[in-house]
Amino acid sequence: MDYRTVRELIKKFTEGYKYSVFVGTDSDVKDGKVIYATALVVYRFGSGATYFYTVYRDGNGKDLYSRIFKEAEMSLEMARFVEEILKLGKPVVHLDIGYEGLTKDLVSSVIGYVKGVGYPYQIKPDSFAATKIAHKHTK
Repeated sequence: MDYRTVRELIKKFTEGYKYSVFVGTDSDVKDGKVIYATALVVYRFGSGATYFYTVYRDGNGKDLYSRIFKEAEMSLEMARFVEEILKLGKPVVHLDIGYEGLTKDLVSSVIGYVKGVGYPYQIKPDSFAATKIAHKHTK
């Protein structure tokens, strides 16, 4: 689907509603290859949500830290697309990191990366675009 179609679908979905836009990326390793999924979520306040997603396959399995930074990079690319091409304002970037678990050592670095580029962010447990929606498309 091209960006014009996406823009029209979002325009129809949001017409007459207040809404927020979220983007997030998740990844998973299968058979030594990394599958990344990036979700663009449009939430109408009090009236549901819709989303679009992309999937990218990388031929080389990567360590967790490399994947987390790649996820952030892909989310930021989608955020720029949402802001500059779709003209929907700045989305909130959902990051697949949190203060518990394997990614706790990366929180300050990844947040600094996203803040440095100028986007608002959320992390686990509030980062549903990455941890729930994108996640289901990596399986």
